[in-house]
Amino acid sequence: MSRLVAALLASLVSTSLAVAAELPPRVVDLNEPGVLEALRTSNPAHYGKIRTILDNVLEHADTAVPRWIQTVFDARDVRYVPIVLTTHPPKRQLSFTLDATRYDVAIVLTNVRGAVVPAK
Repeated sequence: MSRLVAALLASLVSTSLAVAAELPPRVVDLNEPGVLEALRTSNPAHYGKIRTILDNVLEHADTAVPRWIQTVFDARDVRYVPIVLTTHPPKRQLSFTLDATRYDVAIVLTNVRGAVVPAK
């Protein structure tokens, strides 16, 4: 009887661990006011990485950004969508996962200039 209980308990624990490993990551929208400052105290390690990413992302070629973030900051699931949002100033979406937290941010593109083209 005790072997059966032990086997059931081991099965339950391994199933619980498998389910916990598959939980979706927590998502943090860095565009929301105050979120980045709150991160400074709640998770200084992530704050430092994110601050460096935000300060330097425009110094890299668009196609190199995902690999740069993955290798330098050990991030996963990096998405730097090649679609420029038609806002003023123009923006581009960046998202990445650090540990178990997903971060989303709109990067202001200071290196993109629009041109007025007359209609034909």
